[in-house]
Amino acid sequence: MIAKHTVDPVAFWARATPDRPALRMHGETWTYARLEQAVSRAAASFLERGLVSGEHVSIEFDAGESLHFAASLHALHRAELLPVLIGARLTEPERVSLRARASVDYTLTAVPDDEPATKGRRPRGRRVARASAGARGGGGSSGGIPQFERRLDTPAAICFTSGTEGTPRAVALTHENFLWSALASARNLGVSAGDLWLACLPLHHVGGLSILTRSAYYGTAALIHERFDPVAVNEAIDREHVTFVSLVPPMLERILDARRTKPYPASLRAALIGGGPMPAGLLERAASLGLRALPTYGLTETASQVTTLSPREWPAGLETAGRPLPFVRVEVRSPDGRALGAREEGEIFVRGPMVSRGYFGEATRAEGAPPETGSQPQEAAREAARPWLRTGDFGTWDEAGRLVVLDRRADRVAVGGENVSPAEVERVLATHPAIAEVCVVGIPAGAWGHEVAAAVALRPGASVSLDALREHASRKLASFKLPRRLHVAAALPRNASGKVLRGEVRSWFPGEVAQENRA
Repeated sequence: MIAKHTVDPVAFWARATPDRPALRMHGETWTYARLEQAVSRAAASFLERGLVSGEHVSIEFDAGESLHFAASLHALHRAELLPVLIGARLTEPERVSLRARASVDYTLTAVPDDEPATKGRRPRGRRVARASAGARGGGGSSGGIPQFERRLDTPAAICFTSGTEGTPRAVALTHENFLWSALASARNLGVSAGDLWLACLPLHHVGGLSILTRSAYYGTAALIHERFDPVAVNEAIDREHVTFVSLVPPMLERILDARRTKPYPASLRAALIGGGPMPAGLLERAASLGLRALPTYGLTETASQVTTLSPREWPAGLETAGRPLPFVRVEVRSPDGRALGAREEGEIFVRGPMVSRGYFGEATRAEGAPPETGSQPQEAAREAARPWLRTGDFGTWDEAGRLVVLDRRADRVAVGGENVSPAEVERVLATHPAIAEVCVVGIPAGAWGHEVAAAVALRPGASVSLDALREHASRKLASFKLPRRLHVAAALPRNASGKVLRGEVRSWFPGEVAQENRA
């Protein structure tokens, strides 16, 4: 019989190994015993404020309050409240919009007690509460909180997608999703009691959040950095005995630049690299320094990883995103729904217990109804076949059964009846010595469909022309794949998790086309 409940991981490890480190930040270490005190006290304070089981509570803490964020997340779970994760760096109108879309009842902020927490922070007229000081690690009893286990099908968080092409979507993830994601990662990477996972990704995005949930289930520690700093990351790897770190490709490039030729210690077992196209040359550069940089593919809708290159295969397969993790099924399908084989391009579909059943407040792309957050699903719905998630991403399999991620459906470019993969063009352009960053998009070109346009950021002191870039790329790309427009920028626009904002890049070009048409 399939288990329907799981333990409260903080309470479990506080009883089993109270002195084991749970969280580290700014030189401060919280053991599981101390974290348990903070969680119990904060959970009690939430109930004392009149919050009711099932209400939606947004967490909007600055990155410097990450210990506070972690304790509040666990405390909301214990009080049977649903965390809604919203980045504090967003503008107030942006946060108000996200609160409304996630039906937020209360907002937790890290404002000082002498500031009016309610100023401009009343989502849909609901009350707003300051976060309890108990979430900062103070002592105290549980205040009569009886809940030390939770239903697997209970929503655990509403996370917003990165919104690189438009409005972020509210993904409802359950405790089951996070638990199975942690188990799948453990089967692939292994777990030791002394593991330390470095978190330098934003905690309100699933990449950072999964480090907190994964570490809590394992009973291991997370080292939290307030912001990404390549020198600080390298120093932590050398001095703090970091065993795992999660990065996006631009972060990997920056730590390698800062590292120069110094090899990485054997204590760092792997770096997971996801969140965007991963040039094989960058991963090979990491390998030359002994860094197992494992390409990975995941989504907010899957509570993080779907595929990851196995450490046992590394460094083979660096041009792929690895094999599907345990407990997850992945198919690459043709437009008519047929499962495809090696080297056949199609859309990626994912199925498994880490896949969200849908988006809050809208129809889901998965085959099934959106999750219920206000009441428990019926038994029949719980036992129904798990839905397939239609990711909107295109990919193929290599001959060894590893996934190669190509593009998002929305990113694909049609030029005169020919399909162009922006990722393929980007990989070629990125090999030009002047290019530091590149993003390829399609812009409307009348009956011709689209034109290929490239936005680039240059290396210090470098310059490049469109003709030079086309000549460089023509050695490997057909003529219809070559860029016809070039925009040079100081840097490419990225969101907090490091993904390029393709919609913003695309907006740089229509004005140029219109101006040319008027000439």
